[in-house]
This record gives sequence, structure tokens and C-alpha cells, in this order.
Amino acid sequence: MKHICRCAGVVLLLLAAAQAQQGIRLPASWEKLAAKAAESVNINLDANMLKFAGSFMNGRDADQAEAKRLIAKLKGIYVHNLEFKQAGEFGEADIEPIRTQLTGWSRIVDVDSRTDKEKEKVEIYCKTENGQIAGMVILAQEPKELTFVHIDGPLDPADLNKLGGNFGIPKGIVTHEPKPKSSPSKSAASDGPGEKR
Repeated sequence: MKHICRCAGVVLLLLAAAQAQQGIRLPASWEKLAAKAAESVNINLDANMLKFAGSFMNGRDADQAEAKRLIAKLKGIYVHNLEFKQAGEFGEADIEPIRTQLTGWSRIVDVDSRTDKEKEKVEIYCKTENGQIAGMVILAQEPKELTFVHIDGPLDPADLNKLGGNFGIPKGIVTHEPKPKSSPSKSAASDGPGEKR
């Protein structure tokens, strides 16, 4: 039993270290939300773990080869996803503490879709250093799902789709297809520098 407790303690210390390295901390309310969630996913990959994961990617598969090339430049990928059985289990008060940490970051994408069937909000923030993108944060909300992704390191927003479906990053976060004018319910995503927060 002592060995199990020691192992559990080491795992908790490693997870805490990974959380500290990512710089952006999950709010205390996240743990309470995770306790209510039907499913909770936490992925913490620092540069060493990304390198290790990349060694298993098939270089002959075009998508995997591209993802491997992209992660070689990154310091870490941190993904936290909560799925709930019912809508309304989380609110803005649970998400605002993350946004507060993004002061000085640029919000480059803000999609707020409110259709009769479902509501969806996606925000993408970028941090720049010396004129280059040095990090990205994605906040995605659906009525029964909340996702927080932090990519630490250089990454072009156009490359997000290439990483989608890998390491817990949702597919199709950024699309470059023009939105039809007949659906006014979706606000256009900004490709410009965005607003500062």
C-alpha cells in the first residue's frame, strides 16, 4: 500500500510540474466541474513527451508527417476537456479566470454560433514574442462540452487544422472555407490581428 501511495504522490507531483510549466493555470473551479463531468480528459505533453510521441508517428503518412514536423518546434501541448450529461453545468464564471491570464494575448478568432439546435463558442488567442507567434490558447464551448487547449511554442493559426485530431486537439477548429451569407447566426472569424485582452 505504501508503494502505491508513493507512486500516486510522484504522479501528482509530475502533473503539478507539467501544469506549472504550461504557465496558464486551470481555475480552481475546473476541478469542481471535472467532478460533475461525465467524462474528463487531461493531456499534458512537454517537449520531451512530444518528441517521444513523434517517434511513433508514421513519416510516410502525409498527415502524420506534417503533425510530426509541427510538434518538433513546440515546448508543450496541454489539453483539458470536460463532457457533461446535461447542458448548463458550467458558465462564464468558470471560464473567465482563464481569460484573465491572457492579458497581453491577441484574440484572433471569436466564433459565437447560436442556432436553435445548439450553441457553440470558439475563441483562439495568440501570444507573440519578437514578432513571432510563441503560443496559442483555444477555448471551445458547447452546451455539454468545455475544452481548453494551450499550445506552447511557435505555431501558425493555419497549422491548427493540421494538428487537429492529434494529442486531444479537436478537429476543424479553424476552417478557411468562406461562410455562406445565408446563415447570419454565425459570426465571422477574424483573420486579422484581433483585439488585445
